[in-house]
Amino acid sequence: METNLVKSDFIVSDTDFRAAIVPGKFVRLEYLTDLSEFIKADVMIKQLVVENGAEWLELATGETIPLDRVVSVSSKLSPKYPGYGNYSCDC
Repeated sequence: METNLVKSDFIVSDTDFRAAIVPGKFVRLEYLTDLSEFIKADVMIKQLVVENGAEWLELATGETIPLDRVVSVSSKLSPKYPGYGNYSCDC
C-alpha cells in the first residue's frame, strides 16, 4: 500500500486553531463529549471563556464546550488532536 502523506501534514499550529475561533462566526465544530462521542455541529461561536484556568467555547445556543475537547473549528485541527482529521469522515 502506497501513501503520499507526509509527516509534516500532521503538525498542527495552535495559532491557526485559535484563529478559527471568532466570536459571531458560524463554523463547523467537531468535538468529543464527556462520553467520548464524536459530535459535528454547525454553530455560531458566542465567545471564548477563560475561567479558573480552563477555556470554554460558549455557543450562541448557550451550550458550553471545554476547549480541550474541541477537535476542530472550521477544519482547523486542535493541537491536542494531531492527525485526528485523517480518521474522521464527513459522513
